[in-house]
Amino acid sequence: MTTTRWLEPIAGLQRLDPQHTYWLDDHLFPVSITGVLQVAKSSYALGRIEASRAVWEPRGNTCHQALELFLTDRFRPAVCSSDRHGQGDNTGGAAVDFEAYREWIEPLIEHERWQAVEVIASERPTCCLVRNVAGTYDTAYIDPHLPAAAERPAGVSGPARVLADLKSLTASGSTYCTRAQIGGYLALEWSQGHWFDYGQTIWSRPGRTQFSPPYSRWECLAAWAAVWAQYVATHRPF
Repeated sequence: MTTTRWLEPIAGLQRLDPQHTYWLDDHLFPVSITGVLQVAKSSYALGRIEASRAVWEPRGNTCHQALELFLTDRFRPAVCSSDRHGQGDNTGGAAVDFEAYREWIEPLIEHERWQAVEVIASERPTCCLVRNVAGTYDTAYIDPHLPAAAERPAGVSGPARVLADLKSLTASGSTYCTRAQIGGYLALEWSQGHWFDYGQTIWSRPGRTQFSPPYSRWECLAAWAAVWAQYVATHRPF
Protein backbone atom coordinates (compact mmCIF):
# COMPACT_ATOMS: atom_id res chain seq x y z
CA MET A 1 0.00 0.00 0.00
CA THR A 2 1.21 3.48 -0.82
CA THR A 3 -0.17 6.62 0.80
CA THR A 4 -1.20 9.99 -0.58
CA ARG A 5 -1.47 11.39 2.94
CA TRP A 6 2.21 11.37 3.90
CA LEU A 7 3.02 14.37 6.11
CA GLU A 8 5.22 16.80 4.23
CA PRO A 9 8.47 17.91 5.93
CA ILE A 10 8.41 21.19 7.84
CA ALA A 11 10.13 23.70 5.56
CA GLY A 12 13.51 24.77 6.90
CA LEU A 13 13.62 22.28 9.80
CA GLN A 14 16.81 20.22 9.98
CA ARG A 15 18.32 17.86 12.51
CA LEU A 16 22.07 17.63 12.80
CA ASP A 17 23.59 14.35 13.95
CA PRO A 18 25.42 13.12 15.93
CA GLN A 19 24.94 16.36 17.90
CA HIS A 20 21.16 15.76 17.85
CA THR A 21 20.45 19.47 17.47
CA TYR A 22 17.64 21.11 15.54
CA TRP A 23 17.60 24.21 13.36
CA LEU A 24 14.65 25.97 11.76
CA ASP A 25 16.36 28.07 9.10
CA ASP A 26 18.79 30.13 11.26
CA HIS A 27 17.05 29.40 14.59
CA LEU A 28 18.74 26.86 16.89
CA PHE A 29 16.36 25.13 19.28
CA PRO A 30 17.84 25.05 22.80
CA VAL A 31 16.38 21.67 23.71
CA SER A 32 14.76 18.58 22.22
CA ILE A 33 11.95 16.44 23.60
CA THR A 34 14.61 14.01 24.84
CA GLY A 35 16.39 16.82 26.66
CA VAL A 36 13.21 17.95 28.38
CA LEU A 37 12.45 14.41 29.55
CA GLN A 38 15.81 14.13 31.28
CA VAL A 39 14.67 16.49 34.05
CA ALA A 40 12.23 13.83 35.24
CA LYS A 41 14.99 11.22 35.65
CA SER A 42 17.11 10.81 38.75
CA SER A 43 20.89 11.03 38.59
CA TYR A 44 20.95 7.30 39.32
CA ALA A 45 18.68 6.56 36.35
CA LEU A 46 20.69 8.81 34.05
CA GLY A 47 23.88 7.08 35.20
CA ARG A 48 22.48 3.65 34.39
CA ILE A 49 21.36 4.82 30.96
CA GLU A 50 24.79 6.23 30.21
CA ALA A 51 26.59 3.14 31.51
CA SER A 52 24.75 0.89 29.05
CA ARG A 53 24.86 3.28 26.08
CA ALA A 54 27.31 1.08 24.17
CA VAL A 55 24.68 -1.66 24.16
CA TRP A 56 21.36 0.12 23.58
CA GLU A 57 22.47 2.93 21.29
CA PRO A 58 23.72 0.90 18.29
CA ARG A 59 20.82 -1.52 18.69
CA GLY A 60 18.28 1.30 18.85
CA ASN A 61 19.79 3.23 15.96
CA THR A 62 19.90 0.15 13.74
CA CYS A 63 16.33 -0.92 14.54
CA HIS A 64 15.06 2.60 13.94
CA GLN A 65 16.81 2.85 10.60
CA ALA A 66 15.55 -0.56 9.53
CA LEU A 67 11.98 0.42 10.38
CA GLU A 68 12.31 3.74 8.56
CA LEU A 69 13.62 2.06 5.41
CA PHE A 70 10.86 -0.55 5.53
CA LEU A 71 8.03 1.93 6.10
CA THR A 72 9.27 4.42 3.53
CA ASP A 73 9.76 1.75 0.88
CA ARG A 74 6.35 0.21 1.62
CA PHE A 75 4.20 3.30 1.97
CA ARG A 76 6.14 5.95 0.05
CA PRO A 77 8.26 4.10 -2.52
CA ALA A 78 8.77 7.10 -4.80
CA VAL A 79 10.77 9.01 -2.19
CA CYS A 80 14.45 9.53 -2.96
CA SER A 81 16.74 7.92 -0.41
CA SER A 82 18.58 11.22 0.04
CA ASP A 83 15.34 12.78 1.32
CA ARG A 84 15.06 10.36 4.21
CA HIS A 85 16.04 11.61 7.63
CA GLY A 86 17.16 8.44 9.38
CA GLN A 87 17.83 8.42 13.11
CA GLY A 88 20.28 5.63 12.45
CA ASP A 89 22.25 7.48 9.81
CA ASN A 90 25.94 6.85 10.25
CA THR A 91 27.75 10.13 9.76
CA GLY A 92 31.02 8.32 9.35
CA GLY A 93 29.79 6.64 6.19
CA ALA A 94 30.23 3.08 7.51
CA ALA A 95 27.72 0.46 6.43
CA VAL A 96 24.96 -0.28 8.93
CA ASP A 97 25.11 -3.85 10.23
CA PHE A 98 21.46 -4.86 10.07
CA GLU A 99 22.42 -8.53 10.35
CA ALA A 100 23.71 -7.99 13.90
CA TYR A 101 20.17 -7.11 15.02
CA ARG A 102 18.24 -9.40 12.74
CA GLU A 103 16.42 -10.99 15.70
CA TRP A 104 14.90 -7.60 16.51
CA ILE A 105 14.36 -6.34 12.97
CA GLU A 106 12.59 -9.28 11.34
CA PRO A 107 9.68 -9.49 13.82
CA LEU A 108 9.43 -5.69 13.73
CA ILE A 109 9.00 -5.28 10.00
CA GLU A 110 6.99 -8.49 9.56
CA HIS A 111 4.40 -7.61 12.20
CA GLU A 112 0.82 -7.97 10.99
CA ARG A 113 -0.10 -4.49 12.21
CA TRP A 114 1.59 -2.92 9.20
CA GLN A 115 -1.04 -4.66 7.06
CA ALA A 116 -3.85 -2.94 8.97
CA VAL A 117 -2.68 0.69 9.00
CA GLU A 118 -1.66 3.40 6.56
CA VAL A 119 1.66 4.91 7.58
CA ILE A 120 1.87 8.69 7.06
CA ALA A 121 5.20 9.53 8.72
CA SER A 122 8.50 7.90 9.58
CA GLU A 123 11.37 9.48 11.53
CA ARG A 124 9.65 12.84 11.26
CA PRO A 125 11.33 15.94 12.76
CA THR A 126 8.86 18.44 14.20
CA CYS A 127 9.00 21.57 16.32
CA CYS A 128 7.15 24.32 18.17
CA LEU A 129 8.50 27.87 18.17
CA VAL A 130 6.25 28.92 21.06
CA ARG A 131 7.71 26.28 23.38
CA ASN A 132 11.07 26.52 21.58
CA VAL A 133 11.38 22.72 21.43
CA ALA A 134 12.00 20.26 18.60
CA GLY A 135 12.16 16.50 18.27
CA THR A 136 11.80 13.50 15.97
CA TYR A 137 9.17 10.82 16.40
CA ASP A 138 9.39 7.35 14.95
CA THR A 139 6.20 6.83 13.00
CA ALA A 140 2.54 7.75 12.62
CA TYR A 141 -0.30 5.97 10.91
CA ILE A 142 -4.00 6.00 10.17
CA ASP A 143 -5.91 3.16 11.83
CA PRO A 144 -9.45 2.73 10.46
CA HIS A 145 -10.22 0.15 13.16
CA LEU A 146 -9.89 2.60 16.07
CA PRO A 147 -12.65 5.07 16.96
CA ALA A 148 -11.81 8.72 16.49
CA ALA A 149 -11.24 10.59 19.75
CA ALA A 150 -14.37 12.26 21.09
CA GLU A 151 -12.49 15.47 21.85
CA ARG A 152 -11.52 16.16 18.24
CA PRO A 153 -11.72 19.89 17.49
CA ALA A 154 -13.77 21.33 14.66
CA GLY A 155 -12.21 20.75 11.28
CA VAL A 156 -10.53 17.44 12.16
CA SER A 157 -12.10 14.48 10.38
CA GLY A 158 -11.31 11.07 8.96
CA PRO A 159 -10.12 7.82 10.56
CA ALA A 160 -8.17 7.75 13.82
CA ARG A 161 -4.54 8.82 13.69
CA VAL A 162 -1.86 7.29 15.90
CA LEU A 163 1.62 8.61 16.74
CA ALA A 164 3.97 5.82 17.79
CA ASP A 165 7.37 5.44 19.40
CA LEU A 166 9.72 2.49 18.87
CA LYS A 167 11.70 1.07 21.78
CA SER A 168 14.17 -1.82 21.51
CA LEU A 169 14.71 -4.05 24.53
CA THR A 170 16.71 -7.09 25.51
CA ALA A 171 14.85 -10.39 25.76
CA SER A 172 14.27 -9.79 29.48
CA GLY A 173 13.99 -6.01 29.34
CA SER A 174 11.03 -4.40 31.08
CA THR A 175 8.63 -2.01 29.42
CA TYR A 176 8.22 1.48 30.87
CA CYS A 177 5.99 4.52 30.51
CA THR A 178 6.50 6.50 27.31
CA ARG A 179 3.39 8.67 27.53
CA ALA A 180 5.26 11.88 28.36
CA GLN A 181 7.56 11.48 25.36
CA ILE A 182 4.66 10.75 23.03
CA GLY A 183 2.69 13.62 24.55
CA GLY A 184 5.54 15.97 23.72
CA TYR A 185 5.40 14.98 20.07
CA LEU A 186 1.61 15.31 20.07
CA ALA A 187 1.96 18.87 21.36
CA LEU A 188 4.60 19.79 18.78
CA GLU A 189 2.61 18.33 15.92
CA TRP A 190 -0.60 20.09 16.95
CA SER A 191 1.32 23.38 16.79
CA GLN A 192 1.99 22.39 13.16
CA GLY A 193 -1.70 21.69 12.58
CA HIS A 194 -1.50 17.88 12.77
CA TRP A 195 -3.92 16.14 15.12
CA PHE A 196 -3.40 12.63 16.49
CA ASP A 197 -6.05 10.73 18.44
CA TYR A 198 -3.78 8.23 20.16
CA GLY A 199 -0.25 7.36 21.13
CA GLN A 200 1.29 3.89 21.01
CA THR A 201 4.58 2.21 21.87
CA ILE A 202 6.21 -0.45 19.70
CA TRP A 203 8.29 -2.79 21.87
CA SER A 204 10.95 -4.63 19.87
CA ARG A 205 12.69 -7.62 21.44
CA PRO A 206 14.72 -10.44 19.91
CA GLY A 207 12.20 -12.79 18.35
CA ARG A 208 9.07 -10.71 18.96
CA THR A 209 7.49 -7.30 18.58
CA GLN A 210 4.54 -6.04 20.59
CA PHE A 211 2.35 -2.98 20.09
CA SER A 212 1.06 -1.47 23.31
CA PRO A 213 -2.64 -0.75 23.73
CA PRO A 214 -3.41 2.72 22.35
CA TYR A 215 -2.92 5.55 24.84
CA SER A 216 -5.48 8.31 24.85
CA ARG A 217 -4.36 11.72 23.65
CA TRP A 218 -5.35 13.18 27.00
CA GLU A 219 -3.18 10.87 29.11
CA CYS A 220 -0.15 11.48 26.89
CA LEU A 221 -0.56 15.26 26.99
CA ALA A 222 -1.11 15.18 30.76
CA ALA A 223 2.13 13.23 31.27
CA TRP A 224 3.99 15.65 29.00
CA ALA A 225 2.54 18.69 30.78
CA ALA A 226 3.88 17.46 34.12
CA VAL A 227 7.40 17.01 32.75
CA TRP A 228 7.26 20.28 30.83
CA ALA A 229 6.27 22.19 33.97
CA GLN A 230 9.22 20.67 35.81
CA TYR A 231 11.58 21.60 32.98
CA VAL A 232 10.33 25.18 32.76
CA ALA A 233 10.63 25.65 36.52
CA THR A 234 14.30 24.63 36.53
CA HIS A 235 15.53 25.83 33.13
CA ARG A 236 13.28 28.77 32.23
CA PRO A 237 12.46 30.45 35.54
CA PHE A 238 11.90 33.92 34.05
